[in-house]
Amino acid sequence: MPLLLEVEGLSLQRAPSFAVALPKLSLLPGEAVSLCGPSGSGKSSVLHALFANHRPHVRVSGRVQLFGSDTAVLTPEELRKLRRERLCFIVQDAMSALDPLQPIGRQIQQATNCTAAAAAVALSELGIDAASELVLRYPHQISGGQAQRVLLAVAQLRTPDLVVADEPSTSLDDQSMRRWLAAMQTLKARGAALLLATHDRQLIDGLGAQSYEFVEGAFRLGSQKSPSLPVRARRKTEPAEVVLAAVGIGVEFGASRLFDGLNFTLHRGEIVAVTGASGVGKTTLAKVLASQLTPQRGTVQRPLRATAVQMVFQDAFASLTPGRTLASLLAEVTAPGVAVRDLASALQLPAAVFGCTAAQMSGGERRRAALLRALAADPEVLILDEPFLALDPVATQRMVLCLLELCERRGVAMVLITHDHELARAVADRVLELSANVFSA
Repeated sequence: MPLLLEVEGLSLQRAPSFAVALPKLSLLPGEAVSLCGPSGSGKSSVLHALFANHRPHVRVSGRVQLFGSDTAVLTPEELRKLRRERLCFIVQDAMSALDPLQPIGRQIQQATNCTAAAAAVALSELGIDAASELVLRYPHQISGGQAQRVLLAVAQLRTPDLVVADEPSTSLDDQSMRRWLAAMQTLKARGAALLLATHDRQLIDGLGAQSYEFVEGAFRLGSQKSPSLPVRARRKTEPAEVVLAAVGIGVEFGASRLFDGLNFTLHRGEIVAVTGASGVGKTTLAKVLASQLTPQRGTVQRPLRATAVQMVFQDAFASLTPGRTLASLLAEVTAPGVAVRDLASALQLPAAVFGCTAAQMSGGERRRAALLRALAADPEVLILDEPFLALDPVATQRMVLCLLELCERRGVAMVLITHDHELARAVADRVLELSANVFSA
């Protein structure tokens, strides 16, 4: 069988110090390959460079054969034609890939030339309830997990020769993950090759993917063991004062009722994890608690200080003002006495990132930068919406340790929205599952 992708001696360099290499890689129809490495190691940069879609300030050397053609000699129009007709790229920030001004169904139709009914069927097969209603919504009206499945539906309907996916499983609950795996396996069975950048061992194993691990500046074929999560010792004291309370919350979107009479309480120094299927309303609840969304019914009691409640959004890229450096974003929110540089060090955020804009950071760096900005405000309550998406296991471990220390040392209370049940059990005092407007322990 002809190789779909062949790489020899690929090297990327960007001033002042970023450099990464992919010495060798080959990909046949029906095969799966993954790039694994810490946040900021260059996984996304390599994916873009393979298809001559890298940024101008990145210097690329080496040979890349795509569908039998050397990408170095192809014209821009020939490259666009190959990417358009034979390639499907599922980006890391799924929401940013969608046009905010067009309904979901219309976007799927434009990308695949399918009918509205076919778009709804594809979404339904991926586990989206009421898909015929979802195709009429705009991107801001769907969840992160639903956005990722929209991109996968596009891939299925286009039937490309090569699917490239950058952290494709980050916003998926367990059931959605199983459907995702089944869909990717179907694409493989049809002869499509899969090229992934992921930290998700379940995804790698489920697809039987060859894993290229980042070692000493290069991605090489091999495997590594992930570190275990730290486990928080449960507190034995009586419950502390209530710092956040939602009573009788009711939220409606048009004719659709999401919550009705929902109650929630958070105590000082407590960590409460909220789990549940994608689209059930976890992010909506987080926005209500953080005063980012006003419910139609009910009340939320918060600390008096305006900056006492801070939210770290699921879409870290969209939450960081474009064109502004992290240093300037921190300057406007940092409370007196907060040692921002020490917090950055605890999060393993390089000092060089302070001079970067969101577009110049990796996905994992953006996520840690968004958390750092929230911590700089000296919060009493942190509301974290999938804060560890796109982070490698080591970075996740460091962030968890930093948050646990804040909780123990300063009594910061946290609401952790997550699909990761292992993480929830390891760090939370209470784990609540949100389903059909009801919390269950």
